[in-house]
Amino acid sequence: MSKYLTVISLLLTSTLLEAQVLTFDHGEVEFHTSSIMSDIEAFSEEMDVQLDTATGDFEIVIPIESFDFEYEMMQDHFNEDYLESEKYPNATFSGKIGQKIPSLEEAFTTDISGDMTIHGVTKAMSFPATFSEKEDLMRVRCTFPIVFKDFEVDEPSILTKVVAKDVEVKVSIYLK
Repeated sequence: MSKYLTVISLLLTSTLLEAQVLTFDHGEVEFHTSSIMSDIEAFSEEMDVQLDTATGDFEIVIPIESFDFEYEMMQDHFNEDYLESEKYPNATFSGKIGQKIPSLEEAFTTDISGDMTIHGVTKAMSFPATFSEKEDLMRVRCTFPIVFKDFEVDEPSILTKVVAKDVEVKVSIYLK
């Protein structure tokens, strides 16, 4: 009888390890764009992330006001004039990983496809992401462009030739 309990216990344990929801431990989202006057960069370490390892469902929510800029004036313009963070407080991505997550003994790259919502506008997106293990955490890294116009972010007419039309977004997060 105890042999059967041991086998059942091992089967349940392996199933639980395969089907789990990983959540945010630490990491950073960064965006960068160039302009004639200077480069514009912002960082956020504040987000809610969930990855269901059984289904491949992936969700991330980032508070717009959590992005830190080098200059307070840039941050104010970003929140008030561009992203209207009081009206649209979060950027979200809800999608699915393109393949079943294998053992993380070796890093692997796969596409993540889903819907990105910024400034109240939702667009389908797909981009490659690299998954690996570091210090018993799952690390997810990706880089992708976002075009302001696609999300109906208005540009002040005086800056149309000064600020780039898109940003490069880099994500590096650790899940537990």
